[in-house]
Amino acid sequence: MLTVLSEVALKRATNHELGNVQLFLERLLVEVVSENYRYFLSEHMSYRHDVEQDANTRCWPPLLANERQVSGLFAVGLSRVCPVSRPEHPISRSPSSREGDNERTPSESGRIDFLATFGARHIALELKRCPIATIGNPSSKSGLSAQWNTVSSQAKQALVHMRSKKGFYDSPVSVGLLVIRVSRKVTSKREVELARQEEAASLPTVAESVKKLTNADFLAYHTPPAEMQTSYGWGKDGDQYRVFPGVIFAAVVHGNTR
Repeated sequence: MLTVLSEVALKRATNHELGNVQLFLERLLVEVVSENYRYFLSEHMSYRHDVEQDANTRCWPPLLANERQVSGLFAVGLSRVCPVSRPEHPISRSPSSREGDNERTPSESGRIDFLATFGARHIALELKRCPIATIGNPSSKSGLSAQWNTVSSQAKQALVHMRSKKGFYDSPVSVGLLVIRVSRKVTSKREVELARQEEAASLPTVAESVKKLTNADFLAYHTPPAEMQTSYGWGKDGDQYRVFPGVIFAAVVHGNTR
């Protein structure tokens, strides 16, 4: 299930004739969570005869993993939503270069995580991933704030580059998207299924807290099926559980460089 809490309000980015970024994000997330579930099902089938525990708890879908694996899901999703999408699109801060093709020092060049066409516009997508726990206030989590500020800044820089190359990009907009993995370790004092139910019930509250902290232009959260919310193999000896009630997607949308 996908629940949208905040919708893009920027008029420049929601023009239906050019390409509505709200619709772009909705379609993209549908593809991302669908592909994530496809992976889970395939892994479940491969484990079903090989483990003593419930095969579901041995699965590790990419949406819960590191940033590279999350990025891989988005690459697949973009290929289905956009006619053209390019990962690691080179940019350059040098006015004499063309698309950053030449070798340059890190201070002179960079890369946009994804450059995609949607409708009649180019969209730069910068992607970051951040894990948080269900306990505690998100506003006290320095890692979350740092990642949000970073992805927002990178998206703004991408738009500055696109607007400086008027002949190369059509009606450009940039999106900084933070993928927030929500979880909590299950101690030996808690029954696993009861813990899963409690943490699942807390997800909307956590999402609202992230909304207040980031003031995101777009915010949604994904609640996976119950069988995907419990993972085994954690702790020092690998004999503990962790509950993953969902994933929050917070995005900032830049339509101008001011």
